[in-house]
Amino acid sequence: MRQKNILPILFLTLLLDVIGMGMLIPIIPALFTDNTSTSFMLAGYSTQAQYLIAGLITALFGIMQFLAAPLLGDLSDTYGRKKLLTLGVGVLAVAQILFATGIAIGSLTLLFVSRAIAGIAGANFSIAQASIADVTAPENRARNFGLIGAAFGLGFIIGPLLGGFIVSTTHNPALPFLVAGILGVLNLVSVTMLLPETHAQKGTKNSFSLFKAFHNIGHAYTDVDARPLYLAGFLQMLGFAFFTSFIAIFLVVRFGFSEAATGTFFGVVGGWMIFSQVVVVRILSKKYSERKILTAALPLLAVVILAYVLIYNQIILYSVIPLMAIAVGLINTSFPALISKGVSSQRQGAALGINGSLMALSQGLAPLLAGVLAGAFGISAVFIIGSGLVVLAWVVVTSK
Repeated sequence: MRQKNILPILFLTLLLDVIGMGMLIPIIPALFTDNTSTSFMLAGYSTQAQYLIAGLITALFGIMQFLAAPLLGDLSDTYGRKKLLTLGVGVLAVAQILFATGIAIGSLTLLFVSRAIAGIAGANFSIAQASIADVTAPENRARNFGLIGAAFGLGFIIGPLLGGFIVSTTHNPALPFLVAGILGVLNLVSVTMLLPETHAQKGTKNSFSLFKAFHNIGHAYTDVDARPLYLAGFLQMLGFAFFTSFIAIFLVVRFGFSEAATGTFFGVVGGWMIFSQVVVVRILSKKYSERKILTAALPLLAVVILAYVLIYNQIILYSVIPLMAIAVGLINTSFPALISKGVSSQRQGAALGINGSLMALSQGLAPLLAGVLAGAFGISAVFIIGSGLVVLAWVVVTSK
């Protein structure tokens, strides 16, 4: 199967997904924590409650991904990647439209429901990883997994920029999610018409369970050989999720950023993420093993996250972005590549689904914990704890 025809389609699929999801980033503070915004929905709530609700609605997406990712991975091993990707992008489009409706009618309940649905559908990133593994030789997987990071980087340029621009010009916080729904429909058409099936050996028998995610945590623990890698990956993802879940709120609290300014910040982050994936990762992955790369990239990320506690100048704020992007790009390709190399071709979807479960669990736990920490001790505590967790990940990697 010719990967040159398939990889660009998978890149486009992930890109359109991430653009839609990225639109939420600059709007979260305006909806839930910035009482000076005309879009603010929590009038009368305490600051602690605002942080908690912002954390909850962010966490719900990750929690549902945690439950869905391994199940979708197993289903794709049996029924094929294309069917599951098609379903995922279609459901995600519906979820975006529901979120827009929830904002328009002022319903927190509908916002939570739509984020739960989006989390289930958004778990299709593990299927995209498995599709890339299907058509890529083991020695090239770290480099080609970089396409996922590049899609996320470009998506987090366009998504937050577009979301912030739409809200700042129309003063309608629901409109970006209608646009995201339209992009989802276009994505559905693209996958249906352009993506071939990549899993030639589909039909692998798996036992399907809604509790597969919890079983995966058990498997990750009992697999003595892989356990340190799974643990390190989880700690790193948890630490970085502390950062990502509250950085938009941090920008508003410390610097008074508007939706458009927040979108611009994430656009710059996304630009450097692309540079990291298409330049830095491709160069270093040819020269160094994934484990050596992690040994250097993890402490770099920990230092950058901690640095945000001390930043009060916008020039410095932007100057540390390249370091963060390079560290994240290297880490996000090295962990799945190591996992992928350790399993058979028939179990790529299941193994990457386990990794997806751990990633989603971290993205579910971190906003919840960060919301409590921010309310009790201030936003700086979120970044201090996040940095410490990444340090622990480095300790696990280097102790093996």
